[in-house]
Amino acid sequence: MSTNSSERTVTAATVSTPATTPNTLSSAHHFVSIKLNTRNFLFWRTQLVPFFNGQGLLGFVDGEIPCPPPTIVAPPSSGDSGTVTVTTAATSGTNPAYKAWVQQDQSIMSLLISSLSDEVMYLAVGRSTSREVWNSVTAALGSCSRARCLNLLGQFQSLRQGNSSPVEYLGRAQLIVEALALAGRPLSLDEQNMYVFRGLRPEFRTMASTLTVTGTHVSIPQLSDYL
Repeated sequence: MSTNSSERTVTAATVSTPATTPNTLSSAHHFVSIKLNTRNFLFWRTQLVPFFNGQGLLGFVDGEIPCPPPTIVAPPSSGDSGTVTVTTAATSGTNPAYKAWVQQDQSIMSLLISSLSDEVMYLAVGRSTSREVWNSVTAALGSCSRARCLNLLGQFQSLRQGNSSPVEYLGRAQLIVEALALAGRPLSLDEQNMYVFRGLRPEFRTMASTLTVTGTHVSIPQLSDYL
C-alpha cells in the first residue's frame, strides 16, 4: 500500500494489549499453604510474594499491571484527511485483553481469599479485585504486626522469674521469642540473653553468666538444659 494512500487500516494490535491465556494457578496449593490470621501476616506475605513473582503475577496485586480498557478505541488519523478504517479482532468493539485481565485477576483474588482464615475473611468482603483484597489485608494487618512487636518487646523487657522455676520462666521467655519471630521481629541471641539474664533470680543469674564468659551466647533451650 502506498504511503500516500488516503485510506489507513488500524489493527487491534496497535490499540490494545494482546490477550493472553490466563494462569489458572492450579498448582498454587503446593506453594501457598499458610492461612492468614491476625498473628502471621509477615509469614503469609513471605510465601505469596515470591510465588506471584515466579508466576509473573505480582503486578496484579501491586498495581504494576493495570486493568486494560474494556473497549478498543482507534487512534485519530494523522497526515492527510483521508478515511480511517479500523479492523479489530472483536467486531463488537470489546477489548480481548480486558477479558483476559479480569479472568486472571479473579483467579488471583480467589487464591488470596482461599488463603485467609475465618477470623480475617472480613477483609475480603466487598472487594472486587485482587489488588483491593491485598491492600485491605496489608492496611489492616501490616500495622498490627508493628504494634504487636512493640507489645511483645515490652513484655520481654518486664519479664521476671519471681517464684517460678527456671524451666517455667525460660518457657515463658521462649514463647515471647517465638511470637516476636512470627510477628517479623526475630531477636538475636545477644538480645535474648540480655532480657533473659536480667529477669532471672540472682542465684540463677550468676550460674547463667558463666556460660557467656567466653563471649559465646546461648539459646534459651540450651540455657534451660543447663539450669
